[in-house]
Amino acid sequence: MAKVRQRSGAAPSRRSNGNRPSDDLLLDAARDVFHANGYHATSMEAIAQQADATKPTLYSHFGSKDQLYRACLVREADKLREWLFAAYESASGLSMEEQVKADMVAFFRYASEHPAGFGLLFGDVTSGPNAEIRDELVLSISGQIAMRIRAYYTLRALPAPEQSAELLASMLAGIAIHGGRQALALELPPHEVGLFATALAHAGLKHLAPVHMENIDRTASGLHAQ
Repeated sequence: MAKVRQRSGAAPSRRSNGNRPSDDLLLDAARDVFHANGYHATSMEAIAQQADATKPTLYSHFGSKDQLYRACLVREADKLREWLFAAYESASGLSMEEQVKADMVAFFRYASEHPAGFGLLFGDVTSGPNAEIRDELVLSISGQIAMRIRAYYTLRALPAPEQSAELLASMLAGIAIHGGRQALALELPPHEVGLFATALAHAGLKHLAPVHMENIDRTASGLHAQ
């Protein structure tokens, strides 16, 4: 696994006015080092060097390595959520195929333009505490997709699915997440990968008979009633 290159010589300063590094600058450095080395192999000293700061500065801003890692995850999760929800809003009112296309392309474009942040959330090096932040992010993404699925069924004058919509949404989110990881590993163009994922998702939705959704909901309701 590649290590983050240490700064040497008179590199340009990353510090804000007054030579006091901002939280964002420190988080940028921490994100890059955590992504490159993983949580357990990363030291506060390595992050301080990457940030052109000191260990006491890191501790004064974030308290501990665990809290710094958590702050990185929270910021990256918020960025991805904001990006995707903006794409969801801009695509509302389009056909289901166009909505899926806009969603998928936006997801893969984000992964391509923010590889360190995406990798920190979903890459191979995801060991460390605070996994609930990733889980909450995936849950919120799946929730938005489930809303789209229910709206699609309502538009077709079909009964709105219940638990089956949540299940299908989590599967579609999984396609995007794991596809994004592979696209980054293979250095594939995000737009083309987004179109490929769109074709896969839309083919599944198009040929998914309502009875399959109804069977899932019926089974789930029966289990909950026991």
